[in-house]
Amino acid sequence: MRIISLLFLIVFVVVVVQSSSSSSSSSFSGCPCDSSYLCEPLQIAPRQEFLGFSLNSTQYPNYYWNQLTTLAIFYETIEDELLCIAHENDVRLVWGTTFPIENLGNSSYIEEWIQGQIEKVQSTFTDGLNFDVESPITDPTIAQQYTELVSATNKAFKAINPFYQISIDVAWSPSCIDKRCYDYAGLASNSDFLVAMDYDERSQVFGEKVCTAGANSSPSNALAGINNFTDLGISTDQLVMGLPWYGYIYKNCLNGDEAGLETVVCEIESVPFRGANCSDAAGSEYDYSYLVQLLQDQTINSSLVQWNTEWQSPYFNYIDPITGNVDQVWFDNPQSLSIKVQLAQKLNLRGVAVWNIDFLDFSDQYNSRPMWDALASFFPQPASSEQSLN
Repeated sequence: MRIISLLFLIVFVVVVVQSSSSSSSSSFSGCPCDSSYLCEPLQIAPRQEFLGFSLNSTQYPNYYWNQLTTLAIFYETIEDELLCIAHENDVRLVWGTTFPIENLGNSSYIEEWIQGQIEKVQSTFTDGLNFDVESPITDPTIAQQYTELVSATNKAFKAINPFYQISIDVAWSPSCIDKRCYDYAGLASNSDFLVAMDYDERSQVFGEKVCTAGANSSPSNALAGINNFTDLGISTDQLVMGLPWYGYIYKNCLNGDEAGLETVVCEIESVPFRGANCSDAAGSEYDYSYLVQLLQDQTINSSLVQWNTEWQSPYFNYIDPITGNVDQVWFDNPQSLSIKVQLAQKLNLRGVAVWNIDFLDFSDQYNSRPMWDALASFFPQPASSEQSLN
């Protein structure tokens, strides 16, 4: 069965390359840019990365394009101007994609799926794919099938254009986080790089008798996760550190009468997730711009921003104006992000990424600009932070 699977992949890649090559010249005629070279996939060798995940198709004029290297798109269509601006600034555009794991053993489905992805990338003049599969996989056979899907996709794309980029989003550690027991070494060797999502680190919390709120993204967990990846033989040059521009609000600390604005430990309800009794599912995600507004709202009684030295993360408490209960907020700011970016530098990682790039209020430069600069500080000599669209 294994031999048949490998033979299928080899034959399929040849067929895809032949069919895709024959159609590439005709599709190039639809280039929306003034200069046709901007519709060619970027031909840039492996480099350090600042990857931004985008869920909003209208925010791109606000990006600092000379800081980005790759933009992963998680919406259906892109504006013509976005393509032209990105390529003019040597920024790759890749499509965020997922795959139904129940079809991992279906060779005909895989063939059609890969062909569809190639046609999508070629017809939009973009630069590759970003796999975002987060389904639980505990069966080694299924994990191997996912690796084979990535391998077949990567080979098919690279055979058409060796500069196409295939990246894989993975949990912050390869130790079966959220029951994602993937073949991480195989995924790394069959793609350009992995994006270790160093956030949602409290999706599963074990060993707590009482569930508590905590940091969304701690440097200690990030370091432990990277070490676990390298222990599998994965090079640090194949790892990008994914960081959050959002935080969690945990409603109604369950500390009884002891809860107040000076509360350090916020007890929360038990919300099980994939085998863990405690999880961040007890809270709700909010983008950084909302949390800034919450802090600045003079009608809300809140504490000053506090700093947790163990997790090297900021948090604050506030009194919910409707319920009167104490809520606790854990988030990242330029200070906490810079600590993790410095760690990425020290470990010689491939780069940094952010989920997601649209979680800032771009009209508020005082608060949004330092968030950009914190990630861009990964590069030894960052360019001036002037926007490309001024």
